[in-house]
Order: sequence, then C-alpha cells, then structure tokens
Amino acid sequence: MFQFIPVEEDNIFAVKVSGKLTDADYQQFLPQLEDLIGQFKRISLLLELEDFHGWEPKAAWDDFKFGMKHDHDFQRIAIVGEKTWHKWMTMLGNAFTDTSVRFFNRDQLAEAWDWLREGTKGDEAATPEPAEDDKPPPWRHILAAVDFSPLSRLALARAVELGRGHGARLSLVHAVEMTGTPLLDYDLLMTDPVDFLELDQQRFEQAEVELKRLADSLEVDDVQTEVLWGTPKSAVLSYAEAQNVDLIVVGSHGRHGIGRLLGSASAAIANSARADVLIVRPPSAASGVGVKSG
Repeated sequence: MFQFIPVEEDNIFAVKVSGKLTDADYQQFLPQLEDLIGQFKRISLLLELEDFHGWEPKAAWDDFKFGMKHDHDFQRIAIVGEKTWHKWMTMLGNAFTDTSVRFFNRDQLAEAWDWLREGTKGDEAATPEPAEDDKPPPWRHILAAVDFSPLSRLALARAVELGRGHGARLSLVHAVEMTGTPLLDYDLLMTDPVDFLELDQQRFEQAEVELKRLADSLEVDDVQTEVLWGTPKSAVLSYAEAQNVDLIVVGSHGRHGIGRLLGSASAAIANSARADVLIVRPPSAASGVGVKSG
C-alpha cells in the first residue's frame, strides 16, 4: 500500500510503501500523484520502503507505464530502504529513466531529505557553527510520540507544557505496525491472508479515532494528528524530517504499552533524529527526563 506523509516543503512529497503492491493500490495512488504533477509541474519524491514485498504482476506494469509517461515530471526521487534488493531495484530503474534516482539506507533518512531539498533549492552555504554565547532558538514545532499508555500521556503533557511556553505547534504521531504475511509453515487454510489486512486496517482506523479524541481533550489550538504505518522509530523520524520538527518528546519505558512500542525505540530515536529529543521517564525515576540536543 501507499501512504502519503504530510510534508512541509515546496515541491517535495513523501510516501511510505509497504506490503505487496497491487493494481488496486496503484489505481488509488497514481491519480493523486498525477494531480500533484499537474499542480506543481516537476516534483521530487521520497519513497520510504518499509515491510515492502514487491509488486503483483499487473502492479509492476502499472508502475512501469507511469514511469515512462512521466519521466520528465520528476526532479529527484530518493528511495529509502534496508534490503539489498531494494538497492538493486533502484540501480535497475536508473537504466530506464532520465530522472535522478538515488538509494539511501534506512539510517540515511536525513541524508535523503538533504539531497531532495538540495535539488529544489540549489546548493546552499553550510550552516555556520554556533558561537559559544549563542542562545538556542525556541522550539517552533514539537512532535509527541503517542501509544495511549499512561507514560505516553505523561510525555504528551510535557510536550503540551513546552509548546505553550515556546508558542510552538504540536503534532501527535502514532505508529501502527502491520501484522504481516503468515509464515510458510502456518496453515494458510485456517486463516485467509485478507483477514490480516482487514484487521490491520481496523486497528489503523481505531487509532485515528483515539488520537483525534486525545488531541481534542488537550485544550490546545491547532493540534495535528497523524497515524502512520510502520515501527514507532520509523514513523517518528519520517514525520519529523518531513515536517521540520525541532523537538521530539517520547516516553522511555513502561511495563506495557509504551515499553512494547516506544521503550525500545526511544534511544534509537534520540540517536538518529536531527531534532532535539526529550525522553520522559516515569515519575519514580530520579532525574525525571533526559534530553538529547540535535
């Protein structure tokens, strides 16, 4: 399936690609892409492959036909993946297009965004190193990672407090991981794979409802909510890069909920994000919070 990630950039658009792509996926996705080309003429595109299993035959043909038709409508295409065959696929695709296409490993997500932005804005002077007496700029866009657990809500409360103090925008992001295809030794006659897809979609839609309800309870103006497919780390980093977030607030661990979804990811987010990261710990922790500056 395809899922657009909201992007705060001119002429750059980002899409998560997961599962095995079907003709139905393309029939929904390609008209949206053509509308963007019609509106912006030439665009750059980031394709983030996560739990991606390739194409059904007709979907592969849909992809090839669209690429041939719109070869000159793309300025740059960055493909972010983690499999060797993802990189091989990018190299093969380069032979059939004049568009500048480049592959980036998942831990090079920031570099992929830099490359796309360079293409739309031209080469820019490097950011000067801050002087010793420089004050850090105020936070303008804060992302709170949410999984609905008590510690997650504590982290959200901290994000709201900081947002008010800095006059910053607030975004709430929740990740839904796909169940995936049953193992080969699993009795496929017992469960139709379609049931897994329907269950995942129900979980996704329920998360959207819950996240919107949580946002409405905050008494904060202009709160953005986004439910994204993928792991918590992937969802948070993807949204943060696409939206130029300058502070990520995430819970550290817990007995359930936050421990399962975010606890193991908080350190990875802190190590990979370019934004500042605030890790909120349980009230019993001595220090209360941990901060990493980007």
